[in-house]
Order: sequence, then structure tokens, then C-alpha cells
Amino acid sequence: MDDKEVLWKCRRGTKELDILMLTFYQKFYKTASNSQKNGFIKLLSLEDPIIYDLLLNKISLKDIAVNEIADMIRNMSLKSS
Repeated sequence: MDDKEVLWKCRRGTKELDILMLTFYQKFYKTASNSQKNGFIKLLSLEDPIIYDLLLNKISLKDIAVNEIADMIRNMSLKSS
């Protein structure tokens, strides 16, 4: 998936997720490892309620790369508060 497609998928159904996904993309995606990039793309393929639950640490997935990205986004938002 090219960068334009990833950026487009960062647009979600709610402003909160839009901000989190776009911020992660802008700050970390370009320098992320291939595993992290793939994890982010997998995260973006999930439905918004599942992403919310991941980011609120209510659930974790069997996919370690997706969980790692959720942790990074969670930590990113904590640092900016």
C-alpha cells in the first residue's frame, strides 16, 4: 500500500480517531520499521469500535504488531496531554 492510500485510510468516522491516526502517520510512519508499518496498516483495516477498544486498552489482539502500534498511539497521546 502506498503512502497516499495509508494517509487516506487514516481518515476515520470520528474526529478523535482522525486526529490520532493522522498524528501517528505524520510523526512516526515514515521512520517506522516494516513490521510497524504493516501493523499500522492492519490497524487501519479494523472497524472503528475495535480500534477504540484497542486504544483504550480494553482488548488486545493476537497480532503483536497491531498491539504494538496501539501502544505507540496510546503513549503518543499521553505525551501530548
